[in-house]
Amino acid sequence: MADDDPFHGDAVAAAWERHRARVFEAARPVSDWLVDHVGARPGATVLELTAGPGETGFLVADRVGPSGRVLSTDVSAGMVAAAQRGVEARGLTNVECRVMDAQRSDLDDDSVDGVLSRFGVMLTPEPDRVASEARRVLRPGGALAYAVWGPPDRNPWLFSLVAALMQCGHTIDADPFGPGGVFSLAQPDQNRALLDGAGFSSVVVDELTGVMRYESVVDYWDVQGSLAGPVALLIASLSAEEVAAVHDALATLLEPHRAGAGYELPWLAVCTTGTA
Repeated sequence: MADDDPFHGDAVAAAWERHRARVFEAARPVSDWLVDHVGARPGATVLELTAGPGETGFLVADRVGPSGRVLSTDVSAGMVAAAQRGVEARGLTNVECRVMDAQRSDLDDDSVDGVLSRFGVMLTPEPDRVASEARRVLRPGGALAYAVWGPPDRNPWLFSLVAALMQCGHTIDADPFGPGGVFSLAQPDQNRALLDGAGFSSVVVDELTGVMRYESVVDYWDVQGSLAGPVALLIASLSAEEVAAVHDALATLLEPHRAGAGYELPWLAVCTTGTA
């Protein structure tokens, strides 16, 4: 992981900004779950970790109102810049965007009422530090709520491109199940243990499901091939002939998920919350 940035630079951050509405709405139930469980009440201060372009935090901003505050943070400066543009486009006055490593918060103890993260905790090399830092900055009774992706067999939308690359003999320079990998916290018991270990109480783990929709193989390739840092880096290194071979393998893998003229690929998210 370069410079502790799981997105590997501005190109991927730009892709996330380009697809921000689509990515957000495809898993909107997850964001709604997080907002409901993070204690986003009027006047509250909520910290969003690994915020990306910031859409989930914008939902929180509506809930906490003008007397509340949302601190939208990400380790990637490109993501923070995208979130700031989102703030300006919406005219939000209660959101501050800042570069911050979720593993090394610069906030004071007992300084926020809630902490949330949508699909970022699993990408940090030391999620136990993320949990302990969240516990430190939360006021007594405050909540941490975060979501990660479940196992690959329940997330073909995410794994199909990786599988196509592997079928064609290409190896991604990252272990998806190791520290910082997209499936590193895919099991509910891992997340329960993470919050138990950080001293949270009343830990709840839920699983949410849905589908990602794509108009064509090309549509899937354009979206998924640009959003995941390690995958985007690998694709950029391939020759035209290698890209064509991977594309053909991908078309075969996607066929079981055909829905009319396009495709519907299932997703499963593991959502966890605990009280400080």
